[in-house]
Amino acid sequence: MKVALITGAARGIGAATAKEFAQAGYALALLDLDGDEVRRTGKKLEETGAEVLTLETDLSSLEQIEKAIAQTAERWGRIDALINNAATRELETIREITPKNWQRAIDVNLTAPAFLTKWCAPYMKTHGGVIINITSVEAHIPKGVCPVYAATKAGLLGLTWEMANALAGDNIRVIALSPGAIATDFGADYSDGKDDQPADPTLSKDMRDYSETVIPMQRWGTVEEVARTVRWLASDEASYINSTEITVDGGLRHTWMTREIKNRIRPGEFE
Repeated sequence: MKVALITGAARGIGAATAKEFAQAGYALALLDLDGDEVRRTGKKLEETGAEVLTLETDLSSLEQIEKAIAQTAERWGRIDALINNAATRELETIREITPKNWQRAIDVNLTAPAFLTKWCAPYMKTHGGVIINITSVEAHIPKGVCPVYAATKAGLLGLTWEMANALAGDNIRVIALSPGAIATDFGADYSDGKDDQPADPTLSKDMRDYSETVIPMQRWGTVEEVARTVRWLASDEASYINSTEITVDGGLRHTWMTREIKNRIRPGEFE
């Protein structure tokens, strides 16, 4: 039985990915800061027949990361797939960032994947494995409102290439998967107000409405679409895919013009 360790597995892309791996016959180690929610996710998967270990883990703590990997290895003796999915994002401009929020994002979004890889790789060495780092098209497309998130995701891309080159000799593939606009609470939440201002819940809707005019496929993606891609990349069908970035974004990364402007240039053609 193959074993997949997935971070940020309580909900969203992480939970959908866990479901895909369970259907593919993997045992699952599910890590998340939200212990109650990850246990609920794990219980649902156990009811389908999957073997699941749920671990409440703060990924800003290297001690907790090392302990979670040890518990996974103790139970199954191997790790075949590591999905570095967990992330944190603060909506702060470069003028507003704080040392605390900056360091938290570095710890969770960049340091954790590095050390998860370092400590999982020995359990993959004898039989090979795959590490998939969930990055983001925001590493390429600036918004100006979340510099630390964009910086850590760009850093994770660079780390992916280093990991892939270092581990290829052990038959360990390392791939970056960059989602675009995906329908999750994390992806949709642009309603955060500042301490002295009330949150504006209409911002999330405005953001979605606008982004759908830019995305060539004219819609946000689903967590299932991302999860199916992750599962396929971990399979033998993708055995020669390594040290690259796969985008799941409906074409967002390679466009900048809204549908309304396109239709002004060629009326009716982009309806």
